[in-house]
Amino acid sequence: MLIYRPLQSSYLNLSRSRPAATGPAPGRKSTVRIYSRYLLKEMLTIFALSLLALVSIYLLVDFFAKVDNAMENHAGWLPLFLFLLNQVPFILGKFIPLALLLATMLSLGGMAQNNEIVAFQAGGLSLFRLALPLAGAGVVMAFVTFAINNNIVPVTSLKADHLKTVSIRGNKEKNLYNLKSLWYTGRNKIYYFADLDPARRSIGRARLYRFSPDHRLKQRLDLENLTYNPAKHEWTAARAQIREFTFNNGFTNVSGYHQSHNRKIAISERFRDFLVPRIEPDRMTLKKLEKYISKARSTGLPYMKYTVEVYNRLLYPCSCVLMILLAIPFSLSSRRSGGAARGIAVSLGLGFSFWVVLSISLALGQGRLVSPLAAAVAPYLLYGGFALYMLRQKV
Repeated sequence: MLIYRPLQSSYLNLSRSRPAATGPAPGRKSTVRIYSRYLLKEMLTIFALSLLALVSIYLLVDFFAKVDNAMENHAGWLPLFLFLLNQVPFILGKFIPLALLLATMLSLGGMAQNNEIVAFQAGGLSLFRLALPLAGAGVVMAFVTFAINNNIVPVTSLKADHLKTVSIRGNKEKNLYNLKSLWYTGRNKIYYFADLDPARRSIGRARLYRFSPDHRLKQRLDLENLTYNPAKHEWTAARAQIREFTFNNGFTNVSGYHQSHNRKIAISERFRDFLVPRIEPDRMTLKKLEKYISKARSTGLPYMKYTVEVYNRLLYPCSCVLMILLAIPFSLSSRRSGGAARGIAVSLGLGFSFWVVLSISLALGQGRLVSPLAAAVAPYLLYGGFALYMLRQKV
């Protein structure tokens, strides 16, 4: 690669022109700046091309997977184009770390093949100083990745889902809720609901348990056809059975029982408070994920998948720096053999192996086999330790 030779020659000339006197050599800081700018320019250029290639391949595969449905339902090209456009942030958020891995491998590998890395190290630059600009770029891209995944992807992915379901496949979009049955816990109360109907704002069967401040049962309500009037914020039960309880001498006893029809029921919550929509975790921001987890806990719905996503969302940007650290020792391991083809093969192998391990670990966390934090952290500790070990072999 002839593009590296002018920089190598200029650095060697600077090294030869150093005075014999002790102390910092003049021109070294300038050379470090030249090296940093040069390496970042090469790396970012290859990064942009790699990311463009990865996005294009993903969109091409997605296009051929959806074009048949679009043609069958006479959707036209515009919905298909908008669907692919809304997929771009999702693809960027997933593939930025892999593109950084490819860019680091090819840029440093090209310099190593032309002995420029040897020249810089001979001039007194350590491997740590050589890798510092790349690590800085990785930190910046980590913030970019987090911003895309947390702020843009949830919005565009929901739009893409709507276009895919309604415009391309010709189906009706449904609001998915847990409507069969749920438990809801509040302050000094527990509710059980069955057969919720969002259209009518009604609940087929309900059971309410109310407790005293010292957590002793004081009332139980068995309700049928419970309906909610949003204008008056009133709940009405077609049939209600109410049992009152008292606690005496260590025993809870029924102190009263009565039933009535069309009875107003004092419930502070609104009907929508009991509805928990089924939304995929990557369609929510961190703020919405936290609210969903809190609500799912109150209604007795499974929430482990969403808890795992919170930790994964926070840690995934770290893969930008991790991929760079993994690429550095491998790009320097063989200066003459394989060239660009070997760099691409090693990069893809490392990248996809990391995503396989990460997916398996997250699945174990969602299945409650390991804690959510351990499931999200373990792949980074494993590959981070491996990267540090390989870097130490090169120092």
